[in-house]
Amino acid sequence: MERPTRETLTVEFKSDRRPLPLDELYKALVAMANTDGGVLYLGVEDNGHVSGVSEQHKNLIEMAAKVQAHTVPSLVLTLRLETWDQRDVLALEVNQSRQLTMTSDRQYLRRRLKPDGSPENIPMQPHEIMQRLSSIRAIDPSAQVIETIAAREALNPLERERLRGMVRTYRGEAPLLELSDEELDKALDLVRELDGVCYPTVAGLLLMGHERYIREFVPGNEVLFQVLDGVNVLVNPPAMRESLLQIFEKVSLLFQSRVVEQEIQVGLFRVPVPNYEREAFREGFVNALVHRDYFVSGAVQVQLQNRAMVISSPGGVPEGVSADNILSVAPTPRNRTLAEAVKRIGLAERTGRGVDKIYSAMLRSGHEIPDYSDSSAASVILRLNSALLDEEFVRMLVTEERRMDKMMPVDALIVLATLRHERRATLDELSRRIQKRESDARNTVEWLVELGVVEGVGNGRARRYMLSSKMYALSGNEAGYTRQHGMTTLQEKDIILRHLESFSRISRADVVELCRCDRNHAYYLLKLLLQDGIIKKIGSGKSAYYAQR
Repeated sequence: MERPTRETLTVEFKSDRRPLPLDELYKALVAMANTDGGVLYLGVEDNGHVSGVSEQHKNLIEMAAKVQAHTVPSLVLTLRLETWDQRDVLALEVNQSRQLTMTSDRQYLRRRLKPDGSPENIPMQPHEIMQRLSSIRAIDPSAQVIETIAAREALNPLERERLRGMVRTYRGEAPLLELSDEELDKALDLVRELDGVCYPTVAGLLLMGHERYIREFVPGNEVLFQVLDGVNVLVNPPAMRESLLQIFEKVSLLFQSRVVEQEIQVGLFRVPVPNYEREAFREGFVNALVHRDYFVSGAVQVQLQNRAMVISSPGGVPEGVSADNILSVAPTPRNRTLAEAVKRIGLAERTGRGVDKIYSAMLRSGHEIPDYSDSSAASVILRLNSALLDEEFVRMLVTEERRMDKMMPVDALIVLATLRHERRATLDELSRRIQKRESDARNTVEWLVELGVVEGVGNGRARRYMLSSKMYALSGNEAGYTRQHGMTTLQEKDIILRHLESFSRISRADVVELCRCDRNHAYYLLKLLLQDGIIKKIGSGKSAYYAQR
């Protein structure tokens, strides 16, 4: 591990000249565990000067036992003695805790950066403890009961009727419509009964509460909607802080007013293709409302730009989730009660795979692959780019789906979209795009080959895939197909032999350059010629070359 030169959020220096009181050590390690984890170096001054660890703190087993005995739950550390500037330094490495950790004397601490960029350990405030518990999924914030106001006062009967209307409109669970008001509230876990009195949960207040109570008890609830033309703001209504049901309807109407459809002819049918995909918007926006962190300030924002729609929500991605695995990781809702209620109403995907629906909707309309790469620990940002309409690509998708009488799976759509933009891709590259194992990617690609919309070029690890000649013919770009398909193996072997006739020798690097392939494919071509007895190998290692027999 590279030696750090200064303190950061994940690096702490502690002097041990006195030596250091162990209570300070326990607090620092707890603060690290409750933030991002890190390494505490005992025997280093704050300015990075190495003073060395004291003899009484060099027993690694004893130090680990003391830390475990004075932290709750016990922290498991990785300890090692390192030599810095000819002095011993004790490195105590702690991972980010999956639980809220405290010292044995019940102190919760966290790390933060001061204005000058240096870190400090500070006590956690009650709301910060709730935020931390929420971020590690130890509690469900939306299930918390607000016991200071009765449900009959906090919940708006008009919002309950709006909820019933949404169940009908969005085909939610029909049995919900047969329940009485009180039964409906309890069935969706929007209220809890305590000592004979019903009190609203946070989920209930967000979905059906009067605005004044939402502002009082869930001040983080806020949504902004903007339409931009470059740097010019075309639409910018006031911030919305009403119930989530009201906000959903308002933003949906604002969004619908900006949707423009272009129709394309597919056989006897005309297929509408919108500039902004409705289903992708709905799933993305509902996800932003349901999964945001209501303990932090900041608004859910929807921005319609010239060629993109951007939806952002405060709170950051859950631990273990990233743009590279968002399609394959198990759903991890931050507000489980709220998410479950929204699914049952019909506003969100009931299987919890709303991201799949976003991908499918975008790609089926010929748009680009959804982009979560700008997301961070502070916010989730979904960017839905709208490419110029590729009529032939959309026509191909619609034709194939009608021929199969079923929708093309999301993995296949991602493969086709990748090949449409990248022209050629290896199985490994396609596996990363669909975020699944290579064996799963192979099954998807070979199925598309059987359909006749994809074909392979080359063999072994060098094999690449591209859209088929049928696809290029549909768009009238036959020359593009020929360029992308490149040379056959016979043609590549012929080029190698012609080079040998002219220059008597050839290396693997020469084959890479001549055939415009990678080193694996160059090795494969040379191996074929060796097996045929046409060439011979001279030398070994990097200096090896090949000559005619």
